[in-house]
Amino acid sequence: FKHCLDGLQGSLGARPATWLTPGFSVTERTPEIAAKSGIKTFLDFVDDDVPYDIVHTESGARTLCLPYCMETNDFSLVLTKNFDARQYAQAIEDHVRQLAKEPGEKVVCLGMHTFVAGTPARVLALSEAFGRLKACPEVRFATAAQVHDAVRKPR
Repeated sequence: FKHCLDGLQGSLGARPATWLTPGFSVTERTPEIAAKSGIKTFLDFVDDDVPYDIVHTESGARTLCLPYCMETNDFSLVLTKNFDARQYAQAIEDHVRQLAKEPGEKVVCLGMHTFVAGTPARVLALSEAFGRLKACPEVRFATAAQVHDAVRKPR
């Protein structure tokens, strides 16, 4: 973790505080190791639509878990289910709109890879779907860091 985060800090100019384990190769120790390395937000769990804390046994540190949604992931929809660009964009839009109708605030992490969702053949449909979602008053777009800060903000 330290080596990876040091390298990213050197390249980006800021130390990342959010972590997604490559290839979902997370182990039972990964969250604790991440917390000890300064990670504040963890994206490795696919179990809910609502952010939650995990408390680490050894350190007592708290890490905010933002659920990672496999149902909107480009690998799942495009590469596995063979959705075309319009089907993929519509699935994301439908997912977000449905959650926006339900009570309470939800989070949808959109797992997108430049070589899948970011290709010219898919960008137009995605841009149009995002434009429609931006017009929905109950939908907000945010980075993981912004969600972390909003959840941690005293009410």
